[in-house]
This record gives sequence, C-alpha cells and structure tokens, in this order.
Amino acid sequence: MASVWGIDIGKAALKAVKLASTKDGYEIQALDYFPYPVEEDEDERQEHVSDAVRKFLTKHKLRGEEIVVSIPGLHSFSRFISLPPVEKAKLRMMVRLEAQQQIPFPIDEVNWDFLEIDREYEEHEEVEIGIFATRTELIDGFLGDLKESGLYPDTITIAPLAAYNFIRENLPDKEGGTILLDIGAEHTDLVIFDGERFWVRNLRIAGNEITKALADRFKIPFAEAEKLKKSSSKSAQAKKIFASMEPVLKDLVGEIHRSVGFFKSQAEDLDVKRMILMGDGSKLRNLPAFLKKQLKYEVKRAPELSEQFVFDDDVDPTTISEHHLAFGVAFGLALQGQGASRCAINLAPKQQQIQAVLKKKVPFALITAIVAWAAFGMSYAYWDGVRKKYYSSEKALKKIQSWKNSEEAAMASNKLLPPLEKDVRIYDDLGEGRTLVPELMEKIRGVLVKATAKNPNSKLPKLSSTVRSKPVREQLTEWRKKIRTLNEKKLWLLDWKVRRLERKGTQTPYDVEIRLGMATGGRSGADIRSDIEGSVVRLIKEALNEAPFHVRNPAEAMPKGYGGVDLSVAEELFQLHPDARSEPQKPFEVTMIKLRFEVGVAAPPKAKKVEPAEGEEEGG
Repeated sequence: MASVWGIDIGKAALKAVKLASTKDGYEIQALDYFPYPVEEDEDERQEHVSDAVRKFLTKHKLRGEEIVVSIPGLHSFSRFISLPPVEKAKLRMMVRLEAQQQIPFPIDEVNWDFLEIDREYEEHEEVEIGIFATRTELIDGFLGDLKESGLYPDTITIAPLAAYNFIRENLPDKEGGTILLDIGAEHTDLVIFDGERFWVRNLRIAGNEITKALADRFKIPFAEAEKLKKSSSKSAQAKKIFASMEPVLKDLVGEIHRSVGFFKSQAEDLDVKRMILMGDGSKLRNLPAFLKKQLKYEVKRAPELSEQFVFDDDVDPTTISEHHLAFGVAFGLALQGQGASRCAINLAPKQQQIQAVLKKKVPFALITAIVAWAAFGMSYAYWDGVRKKYYSSEKALKKIQSWKNSEEAAMASNKLLPPLEKDVRIYDDLGEGRTLVPELMEKIRGVLVKATAKNPNSKLPKLSSTVRSKPVREQLTEWRKKIRTLNEKKLWLLDWKVRRLERKGTQTPYDVEIRLGMATGGRSGADIRSDIEGSVVRLIKEALNEAPFHVRNPAEAMPKGYGGVDLSVAEELFQLHPDARSEPQKPFEVTMIKLRFEVGVAAPPKAKKVEPAEGEEEGG
C-alpha cells in the first residue's frame, strides 16, 4: 500500500509520521515534531499552528500521499447503542434513524459516521453500534484553517479513536479491561476497552489546569509555570512542585472513578485491570505511582514502539525516543490510512471523501494509460478513449454517491410510523414499544424549537457577505459573538429521563422528567417558571394530545383526567457555556425548571365520565 501521513495537530505541538506497509509490519519513512507555545488566546494559538504546518510542508514535500488528521475528542459526540440484527443493507438506515434521535443537533448540520463493534454475537443478540459526530461548521472551519496553510487532508477522524487504534496495535498484552488516558494541554481523552468493546469520554482536567495550579502556588506567569512543570522531574524542588499539582490530580482521579462507574453500569462484566498513560502530560514525575495509589490499578506509561515498526535508514529515531508518549495519535492516524485500524471513522465532508477515493485510483489510471500508449504505438485515439472512460467513471461515481445520499435521506424520514406496510414491519421487529420513546423525543424536540420568542432554538447565526470575505479566523470570531447572543435567548434541555412504569389497569405508561433552563438575564426564577409554563407546557399538551401519548400529571395518586404537567420551582442555577463543543468561552447563568408528566397511558376519558362504584379502582 502507498505511504500515508498521520498528522496530529495538538495544542502544544504538531506531530507527523509517514508510514508504509511491509510484509512484516510498518516502515517509518518520515517523522517530525514541531513544538509551539501553549497559548490561552485562540488567535495566537492558531498563528502558531499555521506556522508549524508551513514548516512541515517546507521540510516534507508531499507527493500525493494520503493525509489523515483528527479533531479533538472535545469537539465530537459519541454514543453507543444496540440494534436488532438486520441485513447489512438495512443497517445504515436504522443507524441513521437512531442517529437522528441520539445526536443533539439536526442531522443535516453534522458530519457523522458509525461502526459496528466487531465481536462474536449470539444468535438474535442485538448488535453494538458506535455513532460519532461533530458539527459541520467546526469541520469546515478546521479545513479552512488547514487549507490557508497549504494542507489538504483526505480523512478526518477523532483523536481518542486514533490513540485507541495505536495502543491496540502496539500493546503486547491485549487481554483484560484497560484504561487509556491521553493527557493533553487542554483536555484529557479517556478510552476504556475490554476485548472488542470500548467506550470514550473527554475530561476537561488536563495539562493547563496543572500549569495554572503551579502559577497560583508560586505566583508566577502561566508561561513560566509551564516551563517549571516540564522541568519538574529534574528540579531540586520536585516534591514541592508535585505537591502543588496534587489537588488538580485528585480531581482527575475523581473524574476517572466516575467514568469507570458509568461504563460499568452499561457493562456489568467490565473488569479494569490496568491503565496506560499517553500524551505529553503523562511525563510528570511520580504520576504513575500517584495514580496507582489512588486508583488501585497497575499504571504504566505507553510502551515504546514494538518490533513491527521499523525505521527507514534516512529517519533519525531520536525524535521518537524523546517524544514517544506524544506520538500515539499520529501513529493511529497513519494506521487508519493504511487500513489497519479498528475504528476507521471518517468525518470529512462527503465530496471530499469521494475525491480521496479518486485520488487513490489516479495512479492506477495513469499506469493503465502508459501501458496503453506503449502497446498501441502511443495512439491518441486510444488514450482519448481511456481518458473519456475515466472521467465518465468519475461522474458515475458522483451520481451513485448522490443517489445513495438521497436514498438514505428518504429512507430515514422523520415520520417513524409511515403508512407503508413494509416500513411498519421493520418497526415491528424492533420490539413492542420500541418506537414510542423516539417518537416522544421527536415531538419534544419540536416543542423546544417552537417554545421561545421568534424561535431562536431553530436558528443559527448568519454572516454577512462582507464578513464571509474575510479570513476564516475572523469569520469564526464573528460567528462566536453572534451565537452567544442567540444562545442566551434559547431554551436549553439540561437533562432528560424516561422511565417505564408497571401499573395495573393501564397500557404500561412512561414517566417523563425534563429539566429545562433559560438564561437568567436578570429575571427572577418565578418569571422564568411562568414563561415556561405559558409556552412549553401548553405546547407539550398540544403536541401530545393524540394516542398513545395523552399527557397526565403523575404527581396525583389517582388522577381524574388527563392534561396536567407538574412543574417544579426554580431549583438551581447553572453556569452554561454558550457552545459546549467549541473552545471554552465565558459562561452565562441559566435557571432550571423541572417538568414531569406521564405518557403512553390508556385513551383519554370521554366527555361524560361515569364515576366508579364504591371500592372499584378508577382506570388510568
């Protein structure tokens, strides 16, 4: 297979590795590390990234190799679901339906992909599916910045998946539950894997929090604290420096405990045996011993490259020996390009994926053309025919892809119970009541879109043509200002719980609890509660006024009718980021209100209600 570049653009350095497959493993044909300062200002950071990309392109002349890059786990969404076993042709349709319910953004505003967990399943056992997504504008902005610097990637995946791909390929002992902790500058990626199953979570506690703790403790600037952290292992005050870091590290341990507990609730047989540390943040002296004491696991830093990775004679191995903990993602990206990864997720735009496929085929087309010219005396007519066939195939491929996308969109209509009999049979196979909750979620989503004045929940900021003519970074700055203004007017869904009830005399209702939030904006909790009661509650009753949903208030032990919704008082004050999936920004205050009601009960009572006889229970 041709060579592949894996390029990891981190917060503190650009790491790049060029791999080629061999019969015994992989040859490292090039490898480089371009560090830059850790900046709190996003514009300054982007300038450093652009400089590093230009240095990389100056030093390494790209000659058509595939390029694989990643976005941080912080900017992605992942969810693992189970689906009934179906034919491969129907699987993507079913996943798209589930994705529409699971992804917290409209499906046409995200780039998403999925994979089927490849393990042995028992007969009729549900199939495990991983869904991964990010918003389209984030991908477009990321690609725009890279293209301004002259880099045109073919594949975009998620950093924690690349780290997982590498550690599974490079780890000698793959048995037993393992925690992979990749500690970066601004966030920490946590991946737990056991056999072929794995789970992903992003932790906010990372290298910068440790640096800030040192800056506060020693009353020094952030940049100086960063240097102190990196040199702490050689300092005479190593113990004192590490003691200053311990409060932050204990918070990290707490996040790890919570993550393991959550994933164990999803897989009771998960038994974590060890932890593997990666990333520049894992270089801290005494960190493995500290985590081992706190977590009671075996904790080790990632091992050096295994024997299946060999260096080309022209590659200096010094770089990897000095920075091998930082290169896990870059190697994982290159392995995906070589088709050797367990998680081959691609979040690049569809058109770009098509171009990447065609780019791989171009060399074969050229070889065919050269042979044809030699065989037929460099016949222009023959070459013209080859050329026309090639471009005809390219157009056909684009048409097929367009038709496939249209077919998927049509098959994945938001109408979960279409009148067509063949579609009804598909949903019947999902099990009794399987579609009720997704239908409910779709209806509540519609309520939230309509709930607030002038529908800010359904809007995205629009940039003027003048702004769009400016550099991408300036466009993003303006976009962030506009989306903050919108977000402070929106209605936020903070929490959602649906619990199936077992109650005699009913059709197995569901207890629904929704926690909503609105920006405080100087208003009292009572005003916000009144606002939600006057808009959201009314719309919920209107949206759920037909079977099987008939709303009723579960706060009453024996309700006499339907239509009630229980509202709590303003219980808490949240600090909500304007955009939780982009770079951290100043939060704003959100007041929370809780709604609770039941759905899925028997048909509503008739206009004239007959009172039950004494001692007889009243129907739900």
